[in-house]
Amino acid sequence: MRKICFSVAFIVLAFAVMASASFSEYRDRDAQRFTPKEPKPFQQNKDVASIVMREGIPRGGGYTYQYPRENPEPFMTDVAGAMEGDLAMQIELIASDYSGVAICIAGSVDLTPYFEEGSLEFWIKGAEGGENALFVLVDDGVKSNGESLQVKLRSKSFGEITKEWKHFSIPLKTFGLTGLYWDAKNTRDVMLPFAWSNFKGFRLEVRKDENQSFKVWIDDVVIRKTGPEYQGPANYPYRNEF
Repeated sequence: MRKICFSVAFIVLAFAVMASASFSEYRDRDAQRFTPKEPKPFQQNKDVASIVMREGIPRGGGYTYQYPRENPEPFMTDVAGAMEGDLAMQIELIASDYSGVAICIAGSVDLTPYFEEGSLEFWIKGAEGGENALFVLVDDGVKSNGESLQVKLRSKSFGEITKEWKHFSIPLKTFGLTGLYWDAKNTRDVMLPFAWSNFKGFRLEVRKDENQSFKVWIDDVVIRKTGPEYQGPANYPYRNEF
C-alpha cells in the first residue's frame, strides 16, 4: 500500500514539474524572436503648474458647474475638432443673462511662486466669431467664508475670439491681487484679496445682452509657470493691490 501511495505521489510531482516547465516554455516561446523594450518613464511637463482641462472634464474630485441652472451643461465633443487630443469642451451660455461655466480642479494649487512670470493658457474657438466674454480665475473660497473669489479680464483685451482655433496666453499678474464675489443677500460685490495660494479653476462667463448668442469650444486649459513677457500698459489692471 505504501508503494502504491509513493508511486502516486511521484507521478503527481512529476506531472507538476512537467506542467511548470511546459508553462515556462509557453510563456517564453517568443523570447528569442525579439528583445523586449524598456518602458519609457512618465515625463511630467515641468513648466505646467496646473492642468485645468485637457482631454476631458476633470476627474478624481474635479468638477464643472454652470449658472444659472437653466444654462446648458458643458460637455466634451469632437464636433469642432481639438487642438490637443481628440475632444474639446463645448460651452454654450445664455446671452440674455449673466451666465457662466466653471471648470474646477481637485483640491487647490499654490500659484504664488508663479504670479510674476506665470500665465493662463488655452485654445478657444467661437461658433460665430467676435464673441465677447470674461476670462475668470477662481480660488477655493477658504479665506472668504466659502465664497470663491474671482479675478477676471475681458476677452477683447487680449484679442478677438474667432471661428478658428486661437491660442490665448494671459500673464497671471494682469489679473491682479484683488478678487471679488457677489453677495446675494446684500446685492453687492465684495472685494477681498484673491487667494493665489488656493487656485481652484477657470471660468468663462458673459454679461447680460453683450452677445446675440454665445457658443464656443475650449481646449487645453493650463497654468504655466512661465509665459511670454507682458506687453500691455504699466500697472494693469489698476486694482492690482488690495
